[in-house]
Amino acid sequence: MWLVAAGFGIPAPFVASYFLRERTLPSFMGLFPMYGGGLFDRFSPEVFAVILGLFTALCALEAYAGWLLWNGETVGALMTIALVPIEVVFWAGFAVPIPPLIAVARVGLLAAGWSALR
Repeated sequence: MWLVAAGFGIPAPFVASYFLRERTLPSFMGLFPMYGGGLFDRFSPEVFAVILGLFTALCALEAYAGWLLWNGETVGALMTIALVPIEVVFWAGFAVPIPPLIAVARVGLLAAGWSALR
């Protein structure tokens, strides 16, 4: 959870700033536009930047839920379950392919370790 939160949450404000300034999304090593290609592409740069800000906040919540899980807290597991549907909207909107695969593993591991939570 921390890797996904950091890997996608930390760059988001920088991408938003770049997009507002240059009116185009930066590319990831020249391969594809960062956070581009999804359902949110049709929005103006200003709206897109706000959505990226919301996504950053969501990533921070995901990191916090990961910290709670690391400490064996049931509330971290509940937060994780509650956040996944919201994350799906953002993943589809930004067309990010890796987090959905990790979410399947995350939910499976969460179910397997549920009894160890307090």
